[in-house]
Amino acid sequence: MSHNVRQPLDPDNLIEALLRMKHSTPIKISELLILGLLSHRPLSGYEIFRFMENKADSSGSWLRLNKTTVYNTLSRMKAMGHIRLMERIEEQNKPPKIIYEITNEGKEQLRQILLISSENPPGIFVNFYLDLPFYHILEKDEIAHILKHRVAQLEILIEASALYSATMPDSLMKILIDSQTEIFRSVRTSIFHILERIDNNETPEFFKIGEISDEKIFRSMKTVQDPRRGQS
Repeated sequence: MSHNVRQPLDPDNLIEALLRMKHSTPIKISELLILGLLSHRPLSGYEIFRFMENKADSSGSWLRLNKTTVYNTLSRMKAMGHIRLMERIEEQNKPPKIIYEITNEGKEQLRQILLISSENPPGIFVNFYLDLPFYHILEKDEIAHILKHRVAQLEILIEASALYSATMPDSLMKILIDSQTEIFRSVRTSIFHILERIDNNETPEFFKIGEISDEKIFRSMKTVQDPRRGQS
């Protein structure tokens, strides 16, 4: 897949482009996460809470949802018709286990959230790493449009950061800005790789969320370091 190199913007147009990117339409992270997870498979409220808790342990507090938020969001989305009760499992000496599944209305709501999120300034965590696993509900042309828009946004930020860095004396701030620029470049490269997979008609399985324990990861790392370990 070829990627055209955009011509640098003159200072006035660059400033105008940055100002356009400053708008932000708030999205509810809890709604995005819960609808997104249910778009992959039916889950109970506790399973959703535990999934997010495990992810937050390694990804930071911004991904953490407390139980009250999870159950209140589920109740609200059920009332709105975005999810429905799929199964009620009675367990001895325990509260019943309620399994929810997403409805067609919920999938459309998730689609709208993703499209709105894509118009916001590129947040490395919230609307890149967090949104991507839920792109399987989007059409191929929608995914390509969002990702190409992200590339255009990142190129503006890369260009602006480079110019900003050039105006600063050698300092801690300059080092941090240059580091941020490298992050933008790395994310842009990742998007190019994803676009190539989309162009090759990658199936929805490409966006599937995997649940891998730390123990399994560490065991795999040891096997890679010493292939003989895996032969015992």
